Amino acid sequence: MTIVPASFIFGAVLFGMEHNTSPTHSPNVAELRALYRAAEARAARLRFIIEVQNLLDAAAFETAALDALSRLADFAGASLARLVFPSFQGKVPVQLSVGKSTIPESDNILFASQAGSDLCLTIIGSSKARAIDADDRQTLEVVAGQLADAYNLNRQAAENQALLGDLQRQRSELAALVAQLIQAQEQERQRVALDLHDGSAQLAAGLSYRLQDLAARIGDAHALKPEIDQLAALARHSVADLRAAIADLRPPELDDLGVAAALRTRLDAIDDLEVIADLDAAADRWPASTGIIFYRVAQEAITNVIKHAEGSRLVVRLFEDGAGEAHLEVIDDGKGIGELRHPQMRGGHLGIVGMRERLALLGGRIEISVGSSGGTHVRATAPISQETTLE
Repeated sequence: MTIVPASFIFGAVLFGMEHNTSPTHSPNVAELRALYRAAEARAARLRFIIEVQNLLDAAAFETAALDALSRLADFAGASLARLVFPSFQGKVPVQLSVGKSTIPESDNILFASQAGSDLCLTIIGSSKARAIDADDRQTLEVVAGQLADAYNLNRQAAENQALLGDLQRQRSELAALVAQLIQAQEQERQRVALDLHDGSAQLAAGLSYRLQDLAARIGDAHALKPEIDQLAALARHSVADLRAAIADLRPPELDDLGVAAALRTRLDAIDDLEVIADLDAAADRWPASTGIIFYRVAQEAITNVIKHAEGSRLVVRLFEDGAGEAHLEVIDDGKGIGELRHPQMRGGHLGIVGMRERLALLGGRIEISVGSSGGTHVRATAPISQETTLE
């Protein structure tokens, strides 16, 4: 037995009194019962709407839609409830049905959702189906709207997932293209290095040996001896410069050991500065393109310090943070970089433009600033992404 709260009966009485045109009319038991049944019917419809929404919220759309159709058929006393909506591919319509009809559908359509919607809900009656009144129709319209909203949300989620998949594939393809571009650049550097080693470097070394041999044969008393010695010294310097350029073009440590080891080798060769190196060995396991780019940026920054800073101290840090980003810091105590020129200008800051362009290939950035106590602080950052190959 259902216990009706006194407040509900009182409210029902007031409702009935408000709708009675006679101020002296007192509601009888029959009217109270009618009001109670109407309130119960409204509450049942509300519970039905809430149950359908809970179903749609708790499960995948097609599974929840089938349960909702079953409840709709029971609610309307129907033999068939059917839902038609476009597929997620947008071509072939998809139909979900519960029950079956033994009479022509056109003869006993109890309810059909409004035309013009992507989703169409149809309820077919049986021979014993009760009539659908205005309140029932309103309830069915609400449930049809719930189904349409759930379908649209599901479709949007599927489309968003597809877009995310496309974006991930594009990023993967971009990473592969960047890796190929960097590899092509490094292969060109290696080719130039080999050409210099087998060509100009060999010629300069041969010239140096010939001049030294000539100076030894003519003896110290010869008038041309000082000039020949000077030419021999210039030839030796040329050989040393060419060998340094060859090493900078493609240091073997970068291929064999990694970026941290290659940078340490580069810093160990600096004699005129106090060098502090904090290089995380984990950087040697970075993807090849990341290691190469960071080595080239560090190489350019260190060269700027040696040639232009006029300082006494150089600090180089290389590490990876917890967010999967690579970091490089090059700090000196020299005279500072001065006013930065426009990025497109040619001249003293062309190397800075090159560093920015290299980091841009990785989706990274570079910051160059003057330290609080002088000198220049270079900070480079880029995400570490695993390389893939294009098929």
